[in-house]
Amino acid sequence: MAFKTWFIYRWRQICVSCILVCSVLCTGTVVGWSVEVSRMMMDPFASFNLTQDDQQWLVSSAGVAAIFSTAGSGVLVEAVGPCRLISFVLLPACVGWILMAVTDSLLWIYIGRIITGGVGLMLTTVVQPLLAEICTADVRGLLSALPEIVVSIGVLLVYTLARFLDWQSTTLVCGILLFPVTVGVLFVPESPYWLLKKGKEKMALRALMKLRAPEHDVDAELQTIREALSQQAEHNTIMQQIRSLKEPGNYRPVLLVTSIFILRELGGAMVIFMYAVYFFENAGAALDPFTSSVLLGICRLVFTFVSAATIDRLGRRPLLIVSSVVCGVALFITGGVLYADSEGVGWVPLLAIMVYVASFGLGAGPVPWILLGELLPTPVRSLGASITTSTFVVVLFLITEVFPDVSVTIGLRNAVIVFASFELMLALLAFFFLPETRGRTLEELQHAFVGNSVLTPFSAAGREGYMPAYGSTFPSTSQGLEKVH
Repeated sequence: MAFKTWFIYRWRQICVSCILVCSVLCTGTVVGWSVEVSRMMMDPFASFNLTQDDQQWLVSSAGVAAIFSTAGSGVLVEAVGPCRLISFVLLPACVGWILMAVTDSLLWIYIGRIITGGVGLMLTTVVQPLLAEICTADVRGLLSALPEIVVSIGVLLVYTLARFLDWQSTTLVCGILLFPVTVGVLFVPESPYWLLKKGKEKMALRALMKLRAPEHDVDAELQTIREALSQQAEHNTIMQQIRSLKEPGNYRPVLLVTSIFILRELGGAMVIFMYAVYFFENAGAALDPFTSSVLLGICRLVFTFVSAATIDRLGRRPLLIVSSVVCGVALFITGGVLYADSEGVGWVPLLAIMVYVASFGLGAGPVPWILLGELLPTPVRSLGASITTSTFVVVLFLITEVFPDVSVTIGLRNAVIVFASFELMLALLAFFFLPETRGRTLEELQHAFVGNSVLTPFSAAGREGYMPAYGSTFPSTSQGLEKVH
């Protein structure tokens, strides 16, 4: 009965959030589609021949457009609004997928891959802060974990379809699935935060009325947003944020979060996901590569659900540290088995990679994205997010482009050992410098990077509760709701 009451009061924002989160299915399918490149190389009926260079570029080209789309996402959001931006870019993504499925030209496949990659990776940057702006604090924790879950579903979907369908059919399905999402986003009310910022108070009020239950005091929430915006008015422009970035309390958290993303990618996660078939073929896995890829996708999805259910209780910092250590150990074991080159142990690399993926889904996968919202200070939030996500995309592009050449030059076993070393470096970085954000206010987190306490992790003691992504947009209202309910 208590759950029923809880859901009735919040079902509107939950439904809206689910529609928005479905858009990042494109991100998951972009990552998972890389396995289809191996399928294309084996297709005897293909009208084009793929070289090893083509394989590398088709996998990594998704990051080419994303370098520019993520860097410009903040400007686009300010210009048209986050919801409208999502609806605008989903349609080109649909067209890009369908173009890849029906064309006989390798050039157009490249073009479609660049379009879908640019849109898919940009959507993750836009959706996460938007969820924080439209949701109340009592559901923001759960809903902030949904994007990573949907990305995992998209990866698993493509892995599964690749097991049973030809690459054209799988690609076509990826495009068709985005059409209902594109239509659904059109009916989602725009962010009240953005509408007020543009001086559209009546539209902001109507948006809140659509997002909240009839009993909710939308006038009070609107006033809270207005007051928050007035306090941030001096940091609205990019030039103002650049000047603010010179302050230690602002650039230090941006540097920390960016470093976490860099080490996360150098730990080999996206290489394993995007080169799954190639990786399992060269690692001598016991099962065929496509079946192994499906198991990999299932493992990531299951443990991402586990992370969503436990992250508010266990905390971000311990999950990231433990997850990174386990990922590193699993990769060291994989590299050791490849060094031994013994027959009859093909199940060990498969099992070790499954442990790696499970641990990644539990912590190293979702936690950095949550930290992106929680640690970046208000004065430089949009600029800091652009810096971090753009750097992440550049590293992603470089590592996916050079991985096949590196694995040939130094051997897959040595490449795996290098990945493992970066995972342990990530664990050390989190242990020494990352504060725990669970249950902390935005003001407390910003003080963690100022003065003598700079970059000192918080003690385990602290208030219970969730520190929402991008801070609490409506702190007063959220606290009032918690008291009432």
